[in-house]
Amino acid sequence: MQKKKLVALALGAALALSLAACGGSASEETEAAQTEAAAAEGGEAAAEAEAETKDFEGAELVVATWGWAEAGLKELAAEFEETYNCTIVTDPTSGNGDRLNKLMAEKNAPTADVALLTKNYADMGISEGLFDPIDTSVVTSVPDLYDIAIDENGYGPCYSLCRYGIMYNVDALEEAGLPVPTSYVELFDDKYAGMVTLPDMTSTAGPYLLVAMAEALGGSVEDVTPAMELMQEKKDNINLWYTTNSDVVNAFTTGEACITVFMDINMPSLVDSGLNIAWTDAEEGSFAAPATVNVVKGCQNPELAQLFVEYLICEDTQNRIAEVLNEAPVNKNASVPEALQAYLATGEEAMAVLKEFDETAINDNKEEWIDTFQRTVNID
Repeated sequence: MQKKKLVALALGAALALSLAACGGSASEETEAAQTEAAAAEGGEAAAEAEAETKDFEGAELVVATWGWAEAGLKELAAEFEETYNCTIVTDPTSGNGDRLNKLMAEKNAPTADVALLTKNYADMGISEGLFDPIDTSVVTSVPDLYDIAIDENGYGPCYSLCRYGIMYNVDALEEAGLPVPTSYVELFDDKYAGMVTLPDMTSTAGPYLLVAMAEALGGSVEDVTPAMELMQEKKDNINLWYTTNSDVVNAFTTGEACITVFMDINMPSLVDSGLNIAWTDAEEGSFAAPATVNVVKGCQNPELAQLFVEYLICEDTQNRIAEVLNEAPVNKNASVPEALQAYLATGEEAMAVLKEFDETAINDNKEEWIDTFQRTVNID
């Protein structure tokens, strides 16, 4: 229906021009100006309609993503494939770091057109010149996104996000007669010794947790000494420093751990395993791990890649993000099923209180933090 309307506009503009040419009046110049403007508008509308229906003749758009997200991404992209006569080919790599390393190795001859990365790793890719800025004439839904999802320098936006907070086994704490922990710092208290699993410094969440604790203890992103010293002093109280989601799930199901700082999207799998799992926002603040979508510089299908960015963040697709990916949508107009609102960050208020970090400062210091952590905290 929209395409017919655009064509009608263009035809109407052309008709107006022909009528103006056949007659004269005192307002001839005004009418000519009006019909010329109408013709221009009609022409732009027709061009827009043509762009929306462009046939990419079976092109293959390669999307670098997480292995666990591959099936969901293909499900989300089915309509995109049909609309543009293309095929989404996923290039699954489990970790952000591995995916970024591959992009860097292929910088001069990239095999991927689109890269999905958490914001921290996307920022590293931007600093390495791996991505193109978004084309705002194509990616038009950016103004509909929450502020946390928009890249201030014009690179790829976030299309979804997860948040980290404190997750715990209700039954295990009640059996031990222990209160629910209310802060990240409290997790190192002796009363929880042997019950806690926390993110390793090499994981996405590790540096965020370190900085959040440092700020609570009087430090900062530039001086994480208070938090690092606490980790060193109380390292034996932590049962496991995890590097993958499966580490946490296994630790909870075997009883090796019953408290963690973990992503909200993993609650369902723990609940489905029969555990009585609850969530609490730490005093230091729950923090986000937004997933970004970027166009790879020098890729084979740059135009199609820009269209895919728009597709992922537009309202129609964002309405399906929660159900398909089990992650929170970032478009303000998107809806989230009621059953998922219990644990996903939903709405303006939930987004506004998420703790954000200086990603540049974290990237500048991460290597040093990892070295110190591995030598003094997570000692094999």
